[in-house]
Amino acid sequence: MSQKGKPMDAPATEDPPYLQPGSIVEVNHEDNVCPRARYTAIIMERATSTNDKRYVVQFTNLYQDRNSGTKLSKEYNSVDIRPLPPPQSPRKFKVGDIVEAYFDDGWYEGKIDQVLDDDRYIFRTLSMFLLFGVNQLRLHRTWLNGNWVPPLDESELAVEDEDLTDRMMEIDSNQLEWETDSGSAETSTAGTGNILEESDQKTKEEEFSEGERVEVANIDEDGFNQAWLAATIVKPVENNRYIIRYETLRTGNDTGFLVKEMDSLHIRPPPPDIPVPHQFKMFDNVDALYKGGWWKGIITRVLPRGSRYKVHLDNNGKVMEFKHSDLRLHLDWIDRKWTKPSP
Repeated sequence: MSQKGKPMDAPATEDPPYLQPGSIVEVNHEDNVCPRARYTAIIMERATSTNDKRYVVQFTNLYQDRNSGTKLSKEYNSVDIRPLPPPQSPRKFKVGDIVEAYFDDGWYEGKIDQVLDDDRYIFRTLSMFLLFGVNQLRLHRTWLNGNWVPPLDESELAVEDEDLTDRMMEIDSNQLEWETDSGSAETSTAGTGNILEESDQKTKEEEFSEGERVEVANIDEDGFNQAWLAATIVKPVENNRYIIRYETLRTGNDTGFLVKEMDSLHIRPPPPDIPVPHQFKMFDNVDALYKGGWWKGIITRVLPRGSRYKVHLDNNGKVMEFKHSDLRLHLDWIDRKWTKPSP
């Protein structure tokens, strides 16, 4: 095995170039947080303990002992190792694209869940929803039989020969910006508990107070409300607008929750805590917990045992199955009053 974190001076083998000692690669390092994450590593040597094609790698950003600076070394099969993809230019993504997002020193596989303004995207991996800028994302590709699938086109490659990982590190995804009505931009550090200065006293025009729990509308590109997501009022601003902090959408490096400015028209108090029926019935108007928010729908089928239901979601046309605990009776917020919709 190598000494002092350097690959051994071994003669070239019949292995492909990216598996030669000293090559920089990406390794599929599975853990309990995300089984589909890849980290940069260096090939140290070919393992001699087995007849299989296994290699000892040393990670560039994962530590065995962070206090001493000892990098993590581990043995992997060749199927878990692939070349380092060349730097790629930023690109536009659309909802449903399978991508890889850079955070926590690795590339995590997931899906574009929502497209925001300013080239920002809501990224979903397993049960997490995270916010990323376009420079922190790349299209997911598979290394298969010595080729990238889908293939890498020359037009996708970055013009300048720069280290993509270094560019990712320069982006502080904690820093979120929002436009005020005056056109100036304010910046805050999400999830720190001291995002903004203390708000002034509540005025008569203000509907919500600092620290108040609310629900905010998830507006799509066409201006329609898809769902209601739980949030907290951080600070009132002028013209009936508020800085809110989501309770289910997190920042790109998962250090805090996403912060955003919203108009009061898209904010409401949480629905009253009314008793949930023992069993919903056909055609009941309900809200279904989906993608971290409450989506309006209607019961289309009561499944056996009455603990699961088929629900037609109004805003996306999908019919999906939900368990009883992920449903609540639907109420409409009209003229600052909760009302039951007509059957």
